[in-house]
Amino acid sequence: MVKKILTRFAVAKKAASNGDTVYRSPRIYLPTKLTDDSSFPFKEGDILSVRVDGRKVMIQRVRRSIGQPDGAGEPGKK
Repeated sequence: MVKKILTRFAVAKKAASNGDTVYRSPRIYLPTKLTDDSSFPFKEGDILSVRVDGRKVMIQRVRRSIGQPDGAGEPGKK
């Protein structure tokens, strides 16, 4: 069981097709050694709530309510 691992915060940058705008995509990498561990609490497709608490980032799975379609409440999905 992996309980602690070092990673990094990175910002990927991509130019728009018109070349005038650069978009930023902040990312926190989670190594596969962590995410492939059987005790890792999240699965692909889970909807996650992310909250900053002081110097900590808190991540929790969001429960879907009964009758809520898959993807409902997910940013960018309608």
